[in-house]
Amino acid sequence: GTDQWDRPAGPVGPISGTGATDQRDRRDNRCVRAMWTCPRCGRRFANAGQWHSCGNPELDALLDEASEHAVAIYHDVAAALRAAGDHRVHPQKTRIAFISRMTFASVKLARRWVDLDLVVEGPIDDSRIRRIELYGPTSFSHQVRLDDPSDVDRDVEAWLGRALRRGNQETLDAKAHVDPIVGRPLEVLHVPLRSRTIRRRDGLALSMPRYAAEALAAHPEVLARIGRERYPAVVERHGSQSLLVLDADTNALGLGEGDAVDVYLTADVA
Repeated sequence: GTDQWDRPAGPVGPISGTGATDQRDRRDNRCVRAMWTCPRCGRRFANAGQWHSCGNPELDALLDEASEHAVAIYHDVAAALRAAGDHRVHPQKTRIAFISRMTFASVKLARRWVDLDLVVEGPIDDSRIRRIELYGPTSFSHQVRLDDPSDVDRDVEAWLGRALRRGNQETLDAKAHVDPIVGRPLEVLHVPLRSRTIRRRDGLALSMPRYAAEALAAHPEVLARIGRERYPAVVERHGSQSLLVLDADTNALGLGEGDAVDVYLTADVA
């Protein structure tokens, strides 16, 4: 069989020129309609030109379970991406992912809305952005809620185009410098990190990648979540080294020098 990564990237709409014909059921003299066969994928449907995605039954099943409103929004997102360029559609248990060289966007369908996540090379300053997560110097994941098909406007289409270029790795740059983030993007910024503890004269600090420190340079006061607790912290840069200094008793945290720890940062802008 065909591997799902090689299937057509976008959904296929009704195909004209192939209709079903009426056939008479001799058993009870009823007129029944013959099954329509898609000329591209060979799947059979009761209705001629039935909307489906050729070779991607997992997508059909997921969309069949969603509300008509959410599916209409999805179609507009998918159409914008088809116009932007080649990619693959990969339905998963809880979302539909869009992939080129790497995953660059995904949607989660709720009853009354669709949550769109897309990765672009820099922060988007727009009031509709609900959340930004920073994973690298050119890896900014954005979440926007689409309440209506009309929300897939020119701005969203442009964001999807940027995301596709990021998925093609055209804007991927691991050595890029990040401008300090300010305004609305800073308010919704989240920075997940895998850090290691570093011994200092006044206690322990946590290592930080350069891009994270650059992003928070305009507002170095942050909240660091470790486990279920949040601690005030300050981002400091010492030459080429970037550190996260916690306002907490590191001994009470049970951390020793060189320990690995997962940290989740948000700007303390309240």
